[in-house]
Amino acid sequence: MSETLSKSNADHSGEEKKYHAFINLALVLAAITGIELVLVYLPINSTFIFVTLVSLSLFKFLSVIAWFMHLLYDKLILTLAFVTGLSIASGTVVALMFIMDTGFVDYEAITAF
Repeated sequence: MSETLSKSNADHSGEEKKYHAFINLALVLAAITGIELVLVYLPINSTFIFVTLVSLSLFKFLSVIAWFMHLLYDKLILTLAFVTGLSIASGTVVALMFIMDTGFVDYEAITAF
């Protein structure tokens, strides 16, 4: 009986540290989102704003993947499998965006039938 009580009262300090890390990351992500919102309304060069927004969004995306999807704690092969799928999906989206661009559509060929 005493063994079951000692197992249920085990040290959970590792879980508590992870919980605090998640809270801190959520606060950092909220602060970055606030910076993104303010940055849009500032009268700065639009190229600078675009590059900054893309880099902040990429940082947020990678941090969410690493922490909230627990890829930091998984084996490297699982992370590589996720990155491979993400790369294939991103490449497909970019290819479809180029294919569906109206500048490359030959309207005369379409309407000839």
